[in-house]
Order: sequence, then structure tokens, then C-alpha cells
Amino acid sequence: MKTRFLHCADIHLGYQQYGEKERFNDFAASFNAVIDKATGIYPARRGRPPLEFDPEIAGPVDFVLLAGDLFHKRAIDALTLNQAMRGLRRLRDAGIPCIAVEGNHERAYYEETIGWMKFLALQDLIILLDAEIDGDTLTLQPWDPVRRQGSYFEPTPGVRIYGLRYCGASTGTAVAAYAHAIAEQQAGAADYTIFMAHAGVEGQMDDKAGGLAFRQWAALRDQTDYVALGHFHKPFVLDEWICNPGSPESCSISESDWTPRGYLVVEVDTEQASGAGRHRILGGNTPRRAMRHYTFRTDHAPSPDALMSQLDEFLERKAQELGRELRRPGVTESTPPVVELYLTGVLPFERRSLDLKAIEALIAARFSPLVGAVKSQVQSADYAIESDAYVARGELERRVLEGLFARDTRYAGESDRWARVAIALKQMALAGTPADTILDELDAHLRQPAGGA
Repeated sequence: MKTRFLHCADIHLGYQQYGEKERFNDFAASFNAVIDKATGIYPARRGRPPLEFDPEIAGPVDFVLLAGDLFHKRAIDALTLNQAMRGLRRLRDAGIPCIAVEGNHERAYYEETIGWMKFLALQDLIILLDAEIDGDTLTLQPWDPVRRQGSYFEPTPGVRIYGLRYCGASTGTAVAAYAHAIAEQQAGAADYTIFMAHAGVEGQMDDKAGGLAFRQWAALRDQTDYVALGHFHKPFVLDEWICNPGSPESCSISESDWTPRGYLVVEVDTEQASGAGRHRILGGNTPRRAMRHYTFRTDHAPSPDALMSQLDEFLERKAQELGRELRRPGVTESTPPVVELYLTGVLPFERRSLDLKAIEALIAARFSPLVGAVKSQVQSADYAIESDAYVARGELERRVLEGLFARDTRYAGESDRWARVAIALKQMALAGTPADTILDELDAHLRQPAGGA
């Protein structure tokens, strides 16, 4: 028996990232790209880079696996639903069944009878799989075309697909019960068996908890040929058996480095050797928005003007590098890009002199981005105040002010003088001196050359 299928997950339709309508459209474009690959039909789309044509993974396929999170949130609008239905109709019209499970982002609210994935199943656009779980009892039922529900489905003779919705903290228990139930039921029921779930694998993403350990997934080893996962947006293939295609579009800028990702095409030949030798897994890459994050340390900028100059040079260099990257053959990233700049290190001058709006303007000038954001993670320079067992209030005030001026490289060389000036101006204000007179006094000190009395 020979067949081929496409495995995708984490489409996240409806995500208007950064509040930008274009990002909403980007997620729909990535979904359409997956459908293009599955059907082998690549329509031209204005403003979107073409799919990179790879004869080895060109469609059509016999069926599609959608391992959860078609939608970004439970409460979707009409436009998001329309995006989903149009893409799924393309599969149905091509005679390609889409077998799916429910992810954590699209579960029905507690008081609702059905969620949107169940709605799509009732429209004959997907085949939604899940086990009937009652406490510790798990019952497997074949897909019922009348009730539009079931635990497993056979899209082509000899292939059986089992599905499990997102179960959160109960995933380990559910997987163990599923493995036991399949072992009891199967006994030669299929030539090739797939288990699909919206769940992760421990250790594949350092910052994401909740994945099962490999040993927990191993309970399915003797009963399945392929485990199709979603939930973790990072692509991985473990032991040619547990597979995750990764998200087609970047749900956060930290995902932009994970490439290729977006879908897997699996060619099955059960006449070959047992185990992993019965299939070949080919990774695909969907077109997506160019997203870049850069880090700049502020330690070596002695003044706000120096910082802006250094940042402008840095951003110009990065913009040129990005331009060269996007012009490379085979690159399918679209522009304008999303750019995030992280400022780190120690700031040698007052934090209030850090003009984030001006830095955003630099990003806009150098990249012409869809989104240009600055995220400050700088720390102010530490300073210490020496004190004796007893310090008079006036002396303590002078030391505090001197320490504050010493933190700013513009005044550090004359921190003592500027501390005295600040105290004098304060005393003038307390004495009721008119504001214009105080400003004239400050202006005189500002005009005084460095080292003056």
C-alpha cells in the first residue's frame, strides 16, 4: 500500500498580531500556502511571494492532518471563519479529506454546546477526531458520518488515524489509555497507523512547559507508525516517528529563526521494511513575513547623542544585511518586515534621556517596516553614597546630588560643582525667587566653561 499525506498544525487564523491588519492577512496567507501544497495548485496572489516549488513534496496528497489550533482564539469573527471555510472547501473540492483534532486555542467555552471545529465538522469540511473519555475509561469509536464524530478514521484503505483533542495536564493519562485501547482493538486492523494529538514533547522547547517525556509517548510505539503533533510551534522529527511541522507563520518574533517549517509531507510505502523504513518524511517551508529581532548594548554610549549616532550606524548595517538575505535565491519571506530592537546593558546617563520615540524613528527610516518596536531592558548605573555614623542633612543632600550627577557622563567630571548649583537653585526657589531669575541663574551656570568656579 502506498499513500502520501500532509501534516500541519498551529495555523492560528484570526491573529491580528501587533494590532496590524496585515498580520491578520499573513496568517491567512500561510494557511493558503499549506492548502496550495496539499492540492498541488499554486494560484498567483498579489503581493505574496510564490511557493518554492519542490518536485519531491508537490501535491496533491491523499489526505491532510491538522493537529490543532486552526484558530488563534475561541471567539472568532466572520472574516476569520470565512478564511477557514474557503481553504477547507478547496481541500474538499479536490477530494482531499482533512482530519483534525481540537487545540487549546479553539476549545469551546464551558457553557457552549459546540466549538468552531465541531461546526466545521458539521459542515463536512473536516473530520474531527477525539476519544470518548469517562474518568479512567477511554472508548474508541469509528468515525460516524451521521453524528460527525468518532475516535478514528480510515481515509484510504489500510491507513487508520486516531485523534485526541488537547487535554492539558491530563495528556499523559489520556495517551497511556489510548495506547492500551489501540493495542486491544487493533490486531491487524490497519497496515499503517497514525496517532494525532495537540501536545508537545518535553525538552523540545526550553521556555514551554507541558510536554510529555519521550518515555510517555513510547507507550504508543508498538501500536503506531507515525505520531502527528501540534501545539509546540518549533518543528522537530524524533526517531522518524514523533513529528511536529511547526507553525506556518510566526506567532512571536522568537519563532522567526525556525526554518524550514510549516508542514511535513509523508510518503508511505508499507511494502518496505517495518518501522521508520515504511515512510519518508519531507519538511516543507511556507512563505511568511520577514521578522527580525536585534540586540544593542548601551554601555559604550557616553551621551544621548552618542547613543543615537551608534544606533543609526548599527541599524543601517542590519538593514543592509536583511536586504541581502531577502534577495537570496529561494527566500520566500515577504516585506515590509517586522523589526524589534532590544536595548540592553547599563545606561551611562539618566534613563529619562533615553528617547525611545526617536529610536523608533531610526528604525522606520532604515527598514520602512510594517512594525518597528523598541524594547528597553537597560539598567541604570549603580552608585554609592559614602556616609559616616552621622551626616548632617545638608551634607547628605549634597552627596546624593553629587552621586546623581556622577552617574551621567555629561556631568560626571564636575559632579561636585553641579551638586552645589542644584542646592543653590533649590534655596532660591524656597526663598520665593521669581522663576525667571532662577532660570537666568541656571543659564549662567550652563554657559560657564568646564572647570569654572
